[in-house]
Amino acid sequence: MKFQLDTLLETLGKPGKYQLGIFFLLACNYFPLVFNIVIMGFFGYSPKHSCVSDIYGQSGRNGSAVNGSLAPRLDACSSTYFLSGGINKTVTCANDPNSHWEFYTEEREATIVSEWSLVCESKYLSKLAATIYFCGVMVGGLLFGYLADKYGRKPVMLVTLYTPILIGLGTAFSNNYYLYVALRFFMGMFLQGLQTTSYVLVMEMFLPRYRGVAGAMLEVFWGIAVLLVAPIAYLLQNWRYMQLAISLPSILAIAYIWLTPESLRWMILQKKMEPAKALVQKITKFNGLPYPTEQMDAINSHNKISTEAARQFSFFDLLQTREMRKRSLILFYLWFAVAVAYYALLLNMTSLKGNRYLTFFISALVDMVAFIAVVFIVRKCQRRIPLLVFFVIGGVACIIAGIIPFILEDKNLRGEIVTTCAIIGKFGASGVFSLTFLYTSELYPTVIRNIGMGSCAFWARLGGVVAPQILALGDLSHKSISVIIIGVITLVASILLLLLPETMATKLPDTIEEVEDKNGSDNICEDEENEDLMVQKEEQL
Repeated sequence: MKFQLDTLLETLGKPGKYQLGIFFLLACNYFPLVFNIVIMGFFGYSPKHSCVSDIYGQSGRNGSAVNGSLAPRLDACSSTYFLSGGINKTVTCANDPNSHWEFYTEEREATIVSEWSLVCESKYLSKLAATIYFCGVMVGGLLFGYLADKYGRKPVMLVTLYTPILIGLGTAFSNNYYLYVALRFFMGMFLQGLQTTSYVLVMEMFLPRYRGVAGAMLEVFWGIAVLLVAPIAYLLQNWRYMQLAISLPSILAIAYIWLTPESLRWMILQKKMEPAKALVQKITKFNGLPYPTEQMDAINSHNKISTEAARQFSFFDLLQTREMRKRSLILFYLWFAVAVAYYALLLNMTSLKGNRYLTFFISALVDMVAFIAVVFIVRKCQRRIPLLVFFVIGGVACIIAGIIPFILEDKNLRGEIVTTCAIIGKFGASGVFSLTFLYTSELYPTVIRNIGMGSCAFWARLGGVVAPQILALGDLSHKSISVIIIGVITLVASILLLLLPETMATKLPDTIEEVEDKNGSDNICEDEENEDLMVQKEEQL
């Protein structure tokens, strides 16, 4: 059936105008997805602040004298007031109801930290909000992947595209932290469903030899979305306005109800031949091609007589044999490592020295270089060596960023070097992020490729959950510690990568037996026509 479906796709354009138009619409689904992940760095930004007593007077940000007394010593979590008569009074905001935190922000600037005083003893709550979001992502990947297989890609895609509009509105008007994190959990859950279904719709629409480039181009749209976040945050500055700005535009996608089709592959495999025929007629008419009567008749006949009961594979098949076990365990760690590195550096970008909007924008530009480079790499270059280079760049940059504060005394120079290294580290993580999808799909045989990709994606989500907590660990000790941990995790991944085989110019395996057999993958030339299932990913970071 696979070959009949691919033959049918050949007759519909290679690719045609219709497929390219639908690709653009589905790629635009990445904007609300990426916005809601990336914007967390600005939502959770912690402005400079000090503890101020309501009883002993407003000190102002310069620590001016109060009622003729000496100027108080203001700290982030407590302040000491030097009163007349030689009396000193220390106020701790977390324990004193007659005190508050004064945040030194612009008049229209607001973050969840400044609004709900998520500082000092409550500082961990800001990072916890990001972790809870990624917990929602984990649930969404499992739930909506199943629903999309059972009920179709399009209905799940539409539900997960429109529901976040309402969740975003609720989030923007949240009146307390707990409601905020609850809504962010559901936001992560639904947007992961949107990512999963959008990616699968793209992969199932294209011929195997175009899927690698299509997947890489989706990452370019990811990069474009990241680029837009800094201008949005700079123009609005209030986290509530930002949430509205990234949620409401999805209303324009109401036309997707009529414009986007169900997956042709899914309809045929589910034996829904009438809507499948209608879609084929629509595509051929739009692309100016003849209706593929012969191919449709062959598929229809196959569906009528097919009684085959194919073997059902499970997660345990990933670990059953020696070679599959080695590949799977290493890939699980690689996906976990790249997610930790990418999301930790992403969330920490607004805390680096310099203008946070400009720093974030520059890092996004650098990411675009990585994403665009991968578009060319997937066509002509090896997989393992570029991945190794990206991993090493990311790991070494993070370790240097972590060591510099301990060996360099010049505070300004130290901050500039750390910021530069963080941007370079994120460049490496972005390159790995984009290229890992293709490499993983080529390492797994056809019979368990989707299971393998889904399992790897689960470990990536776990990395997303862990990343904010690694940053929180740095808050408890020294910020450099968290960056060094990220660097070590990444470099360990680069070492493990050396244990995996190169997949460029090799025939992709179809069965587990081919993977175990050293002669199961015959070398072939760099002929894109022979590429089979370049990328089949049901779930993504």
